Amino acid sequence: MRERVLAIVNLIAQYVMGAEDSHISEQELITELMAVGYEADEINDAFNWMESIALRPATDQEAAEPMIQMSTYRVFSEHEKIMLTSEAQGFLVKVRAMGLLNNEAQEEIIDRAIRAAEDPVTEQEMKLITILTLLSRSSSLWLREIDCFLENDWARIYH
Repeated sequence: MRERVLAIVNLIAQYVMGAEDSHISEQELITELMAVGYEADEINDAFNWMESIALRPATDQEAAEPMIQMSTYRVFSEHEKIMLTSEAQGFLVKVRAMGLLNNEAQEEIIDRAIRAAEDPVTEQEMKLITILTLLSRSSSLWLREIDCFLENDWARIYH
């Protein structure tokens, strides 16, 4: 079920990023998701998860702290190594090394991934969790990076 909820979140995120000119109501989006085979409970879980992330208030420290800081390297615990695939770990290391995450954001992403995981978290799931975390922190500042994550277009991040 977790994979289906994350797939719904992915579809919603892709729609939101591609729907700058056209607007669709939440009900129309739900109808479209149900038409392609998703259950109402799964759709509700996806919206609830996104809402909980988006409504989490930013702390004063998050607002004042720049995302790019001096580079550090985080060592994954044994439990994290089990719960995150090597590809998911590599994705986080890459995004952190590029300066797109600070220490606090990286810890939040890892924590969310571990708490939501029943099976090891894949790279695609880690991308979605990262996107939602970045959106919850400062949505308008990260649209280009989010688009690059979804398209695996790493060259555009450097330019």
